[in-house]
Amino acid sequence: MNTLTGPTSPQLAKIASRILAGSFLFEDLDPELLEQLSAQATVRRLEDGQLLFEKGAAADGLYAVEAGKVRISSVSETGKEIVLNVLAPGAVFGEIALLDGEPRTATARAVGPTRFLFISRDDFFEIFDREAPLRRHITALLCRRLRWVSDLLEDANFLDLMARLIKRILWLAERHGGPDPEGIRIALPLSQQELGLMLGVTREAVNKKLRELEKRDMITRRDGRLVIKDADGLKQLLADAIKN
Repeated sequence: MNTLTGPTSPQLAKIASRILAGSFLFEDLDPELLEQLSAQATVRRLEDGQLLFEKGAAADGLYAVEAGKVRISSVSETGKEIVLNVLAPGAVFGEIALLDGEPRTATARAVGPTRFLFISRDDFFEIFDREAPLRRHITALLCRRLRWVSDLLEDANFLDLMARLIKRILWLAERHGGPDPEGIRIALPLSQQELGLMLGVTREAVNKKLRELEKRDMITRRDGRLVIKDADGLKQLLADAIKN
């Protein structure tokens, strides 16, 4: 890993400010406070598959994705991996261990060449301890993450694979979707293997369900991306599965 340290350049501070301002964690912060945070940022770069941090590692700071993707995952005692999230540029992460000082709760690994912004725990808390608006934003973030984890647990217990897959596709479209001549294109490239890891199933099981949705003309796959052709139809299938 190549880590650039030292004083933050004006150009880097500007990039950091833009990324942090675009995250819901920092979007309503006073510009002066945002500038203080951005001035602490340094850059870290990883190549495809390289580890950023591992579950159980000591907390070192807060991260934001500037370019590339990050896979957040956890591995059970039996060695089974489940992907909790795939983060695109603009995502801020690592806040749980940052705040409580406990070991990391998940593993973060680069997907393709990836560039991060990093704010150390000491630098972050120097600002956090004196700024109530920042503390309120962090509280909101943690509440959202708790709700998200609760939803994952409910889905695993009460929904079948098709319903869970549809829900994940719609979730990805909400965060990474854009207009397409056929509907909504999910800009984030995800392999069937990655989708399977997100859902805790095999690539073959995901492939089978994707083919079923393609036969219904609800989705298509193009250039490694999913395109939703019938979002209303997907939502109806999900609603029917939840009712049953």
